[in-house]
Amino acid sequence: MFKHYLRPAILIGSLLLSWVSFVHAQSAEINTYRRMVAAGSARLQQGDHRGARDAFEEALRYVDTDSAAHLGLGIANFHLKDDRAAERELERAIKLKPRDKTAYQVLGDLAYRRDDLGAAVANWEKALEIDPSDAALNSRLERTRREHRTEKDFNRDVTSHFSIKYEGREKIEAGRIVLRILEDAYGEVGRALSYYPDQEIAVILYTNQQFQEVTDAPGWSGGIYDGKIRIPIGGIEQETPGLRKLLVHEYTHAAVRTITRRVPTWLNEGLAQYFEGREIGSRQKEMLRQHAQAGKLPDLAALEGSFMGLNGPQAAYAYLVSLSVVRHMADHFGMYRIKMVLEDLSNGADTATSIDNALLVSYADFERSWRRSLE
Repeated sequence: MFKHYLRPAILIGSLLLSWVSFVHAQSAEINTYRRMVAAGSARLQQGDHRGARDAFEEALRYVDTDSAAHLGLGIANFHLKDDRAAERELERAIKLKPRDKTAYQVLGDLAYRRDDLGAAVANWEKALEIDPSDAALNSRLERTRREHRTEKDFNRDVTSHFSIKYEGREKIEAGRIVLRILEDAYGEVGRALSYYPDQEIAVILYTNQQFQEVTDAPGWSGGIYDGKIRIPIGGIEQETPGLRKLLVHEYTHAAVRTITRRVPTWLNEGLAQYFEGREIGSRQKEMLRQHAQAGKLPDLAALEGSFMGLNGPQAAYAYLVSLSVVRHMADHFGMYRIKMVLEDLSNGADTATSIDNALLVSYADFERSWRRSLE
């Protein structure tokens, strides 16, 4: 449930390769420039986007005629959501190096983030002209073309924190109901996590057929968040408990992902269920107890990746385990500590280090305490 994200290692390679075309003359300024670009590249790889921005800005004080620092600064600003500055630097990088695939790719990401699907498609097409072998980008381009075809005539409404798109004026009231629930979720989840996203969150309402065509989501999925909240709806005429649960669930994903994109899926899905108010039934508790006693519970490390490839029963079990783990974490450590885990992840720490720092116990000890609580 999560949108395409540029891998730092790919970006680092692009930055370092740009040096080959740079002036070969040696000087103190050029050497300092190269050191700062290397430092910025390393900080990008570590997820330290502010540190990367500082390093690339320092590099540009020495040399501003090479594309590497402009590209790096554009990428850092992209991650920091300073879109105007990111676009400016990426365009400068392209001016200096017209066939820079990464610059076009990130420009496409910027356009997609501001919901300009036509510009996103155009930039990704240019990136693929340079490197047609990028299968992941090809796949994303095709999906965005489908999305653009489906949504080009949708209506759009906006509130303080959300924009919503839907097809047909007859869905105006449905859109208002959805926005009202999402604004409630913004406050409820925000109070619990002491976090309120400051950027507008996009919401798109589809028919069931449109949802499948655009997202390719598994049949068990009632909605997804991939940078946008996407919901298949029928003829909504009033709020229902099921609709509220679904929207709170997907909003929680949006809130968590704005804190950090580097969240293990068990924590992400566990929090979404926790805030939607999902309960663990008596039969489910008994099943978990039996699995705990028999040593059949999955390792949490195995639940850090996406659940999207699971079949229905496998997904249901993974979601149940995730909720159980997060309930244990909330009951024994509190939501404040969970927020600290998310913040540590956002600063580049891995799951084990984040839990160690925030909960003051090791990942293994936390997992053992959860297992014992079920026996």
